[in-house]
Amino acid sequence: MAKRKSSEPTEGAKAGGEAKADAILSKISGEFLECTICLEPFKDPKVLPCLHTFCEGCLKKFIAQDKVKNKFSCPTCRTETVLPKGGVASFKNNFFVQSLSDTVQTHKSLVSKEDDKVQCDVCEEDGASQGCFVCEEFLCDECACAHRRAKRTRGHEVIGVAELKEQLITKTGSLKSKSLPICTKHEDEKLKFYCETCKHPICRDCTVLQHKNHTYGYLADAVVDAKAKIKNKLKAARQKITKYGGKECAVAKKQAELDTRSKKASEDIDAAAEEKIRRYSDLVRRKQTELKEKLASITADRSKQLSATADSVKSTVGSLSSTVDFSQKVVEHGSDFDVMNVYSDITGRLESLLNGPLPNIPDDISYVLFDPKQGKEQKRAIIGNIVDRKMPKAELEEEEESREEATFRFTVENFSKVTEACSPATFIRNLPWKIEAVPKEDPDSQPPNNKSLGVYLNCDVKSCSLWSCCATVELRLIPQKIGVKTVRKKFEHVFYSDERNWGFQEFMPWHEVCDPQKGYIKDDKIILEAYVKADAPCGEKELASDVDEDILEEEKKEEESQANASFRFTVDNVSKLSEVQLSPATFIRNLPWKIEAVSEEDPNSQPPNNKTLAVFLKCDVNSDNLWSCRASVELRLIPQKKGIKTVQKEFEHVFYSDEDNWGFQDFMPWHEVCDPKKGYIKDDKIILEAFVKAEAHRGLKKLIIGKFFSKEIPEKEVEEEDESRADATIRFTVENFSKMENDQHSPVEFIRNLPWKIKAVPDHCSDSQLANKKSLAVYLQCDGNTNSFWSCRVSVKFRLIPQKGIKTHTMETEHVFYKNGGNWGFPKFIPWDDVCDPQKGYIKDDKIILEAHVKADAPHIFD
Repeated sequence: MAKRKSSEPTEGAKAGGEAKADAILSKISGEFLECTICLEPFKDPKVLPCLHTFCEGCLKKFIAQDKVKNKFSCPTCRTETVLPKGGVASFKNNFFVQSLSDTVQTHKSLVSKEDDKVQCDVCEEDGASQGCFVCEEFLCDECACAHRRAKRTRGHEVIGVAELKEQLITKTGSLKSKSLPICTKHEDEKLKFYCETCKHPICRDCTVLQHKNHTYGYLADAVVDAKAKIKNKLKAARQKITKYGGKECAVAKKQAELDTRSKKASEDIDAAAEEKIRRYSDLVRRKQTELKEKLASITADRSKQLSATADSVKSTVGSLSSTVDFSQKVVEHGSDFDVMNVYSDITGRLESLLNGPLPNIPDDISYVLFDPKQGKEQKRAIIGNIVDRKMPKAELEEEEESREEATFRFTVENFSKVTEACSPATFIRNLPWKIEAVPKEDPDSQPPNNKSLGVYLNCDVKSCSLWSCCATVELRLIPQKIGVKTVRKKFEHVFYSDERNWGFQEFMPWHEVCDPQKGYIKDDKIILEAYVKADAPCGEKELASDVDEDILEEEKKEEESQANASFRFTVDNVSKLSEVQLSPATFIRNLPWKIEAVSEEDPNSQPPNNKTLAVFLKCDVNSDNLWSCRASVELRLIPQKKGIKTVQKEFEHVFYSDEDNWGFQDFMPWHEVCDPKKGYIKDDKIILEAFVKAEAHRGLKKLIIGKFFSKEIPEKEVEEEDESRADATIRFTVENFSKMENDQHSPVEFIRNLPWKIKAVPDHCSDSQLANKKSLAVYLQCDGNTNSFWSCRVSVKFRLIPQKGIKTHTMETEHVFYKNGGNWGFPKFIPWDDVCDPQKGYIKDDKIILEAHVKADAPHIFD
């Protein structure tokens, strides 16, 4: 064997080697080699499934403090960890950390030793003068001679102390060991195989004993593929760390925005409060405190959410970083055994962390400001409101003393002669409820089976206001004989102003009720009972004259009902459908919506194509008040045969007091609806469906829970500007203009919550100097049909839009519109001949285009 040439390294070579080794060594921090529980170098290090390492003894003490015996949270990342059957000792030994720690200590020891003070590793008595390059041992002269004479080591290369020291420093500085550990079960056998079945290294004896039928191979072969897979996972993990870093910055940014906006909103509240305090000192102070508390609550809630997100991001980044750090060091500096020993743990942990979703940070979480325009100055001072897109829906406040459920009885006397009976009122949710008993006869049946007892629940609210209340009800007929069962029937219903009673027309056959043997009648009396559980009522209600206004303002809360819903309507006896059929009411935004179906005939068409199915949506608000509600609607005809498409038609419309239904007069040809092959009719029934998405309604009074049937309190102060727009442009295309004889109206456009229309009229004037004494008159009309007196100052600019390259014809006016004021505009807006002359450019295809830009002040309303 050729001898290695021995030579003393130069000082520069020494310094270079040590510098390189120190650079690699600096990658390993002291914290990586220290237990985070005891803050000391690891003793019997154990690695958890989350890849955090602790001393075995420290883990035992830590787990002993936990009340749950089979589970505990990692002291570093708080990941829940299941304790193995053998306890802490059954966790994997972290050979990598232990060997790395030994290597680091050896490196530091070598670097600190001077060349002439290195001790012999064999006799441990004399100073070393030489060293074996193969055995990596320092030798004195005597031991070096013995080393060369021994049969096992006579071929080893012996070099100088300085050179061997340099080699060892460089080797330990790389922090990578190629030595394999000894199997704990088989002495002197190294763990140089890897069992794919069990996912851990094994020795040769293990392959024929414990792992005989398992899939295994050489550790050196398995480590190549394992390293590649770990590196792929590490790439993805680093990318996710970058993304989490972005989320961390986003959370901080949103928190800063929230703090800034909150501070600005707080300052705005203070400024608005100071302005109002001169007039409304006490109430404004209370409202100021309420708003500040509300703002603080919103800010605290948002901050809590952001803090939780920040903690989650920080925890995940920490877990990812520590996992990446550990995995990177294993791949770069661990032996083949080290890699394969923790391979399954690393990949499992990385997979778990990579699959975790990035936290969602709502864009509007930092949106909060104070808007003084949100409040209304009536008899109670309100300085404004907090605008918060994430504001939770407030529940409708109910009177503390009002019960939400009750059971009450009604004894019907002289039952055999009764024509209609009604119980005294029982108040639930401050609403008067009654039991109704009515005999019902069926003209198509023969006695005694032609008569039934009808039992209903009646919500006896005699009010012109719109109201609704959802109730769960059980109606009962109480037996008056021992051993007879109570007759019970249940239902759930939304009671409202146009549908105040609900129940069962055929609750029980009349002859069975009247039969004494059945046990329900005694002394010509029966006992009815009702259990009622009612939700808080919604809608309008008259104010009590004796209620303190300040208390009302302090206690009033805005109630927001569902904004959208789908509901179905089965139309029976379709072939005989001649009159309008209405579905039961479904409440959306506290308004009752119904599907309206009817057959329509076209006088200009021939059978069978002269008839269509008309479908409309109706907002069934029976109220004297002016109201409006913008809704997006999809009407559907549902097929009753597989493979047939649903017929769908959409529209958007502003429903209001004078226009409470809208839809399609020719939704579908009648002969197609009635054709069974088309798949829409079955057993002479069709199924209609409506999806309604409604905005908050306007004009209807807010609900005040209190006493009923008392005089309404008029509002003496003018309402401030609300959320409705102050100006808009209305465009109206007038068709068949040359043949126009009567007034033509544009569709309604809502401005300041009032319905505005353009009115076009042919104006004949005998005093006119025009050739045909005819002009086009154009007006603005406010279609506000309401019992309240109102007024609204408006600036309006009328335009006749050219359809050819000429100037727009424009005229402006200003006017105070009011309840009985009708319309306002220009009776001689433009000569009729000028409009009808194609050369002028205003008419095309016998159509003209009118436009009105309307700018309105806040309306004044007086009750």
